[in-house]
Amino acid sequence: MHLPPPEPRDSELYTYMDPVHAPAYFEPFDDMIGPDLQQSTELAVSHDQSESSRIFSPDTRRLQTQHTTEGYRGGITAGKAESMQAGFDEGFDLGAELGLKAGRLLGLLEGMAAALRENSINSSAHVDKLLSDASKELRTEVIFAEEFWTSDGNWKYSVTGSGGDGEILIEDVAKEHPIMLKWDGLIKREVQKWKLNQALTLL
Repeated sequence: MHLPPPEPRDSELYTYMDPVHAPAYFEPFDDMIGPDLQQSTELAVSHDQSESSRIFSPDTRRLQTQHTTEGYRGGITAGKAESMQAGFDEGFDLGAELGLKAGRLLGLLEGMAAALRENSINSSAHVDKLLSDASKELRTEVIFAEEFWTSDGNWKYSVTGSGGDGEILIEDVAKEHPIMLKWDGLIKREVQKWKLNQALTLL
């Protein structure tokens, strides 16, 4: 059983406040220190948006968004093309230099092996073995193996620059590749052993 609320007496004061029209919560210190930074930012953004809505029509805002998006895409595409071209140029030059050095080393070994076989010299078997091993190690997939290069094309091995102020040149990167250093040393010993003159030119 529910009892109705008691009737107010003259000596009692009852206040009724409509929640819809109730005043917002008031912070007495806001006038002194102001609202916090987040509230200021939100107010500024909403103000800018309302200003933008009043100044620009919906069609203008749509075109602005479209041009911004297209400009961003165009910039990304141009940047990628420029980066790819620069990367290709550098990679091509380095690959060509490594290929020339590998070819020269193999050519020296092939020439020594052929000369020793033609003259029936006993040491030809040793040079033939060197040539066989060099042919396996101086292949493209071995020279460009992951142990020597990072995913973005930089070398992992130590390189001493020979350019001005210690600048690293493409020739330095190719010459100091671990496989090139190994075979360059082995072939130099064979050249010295047989007293070959590499300065002679073919007629």
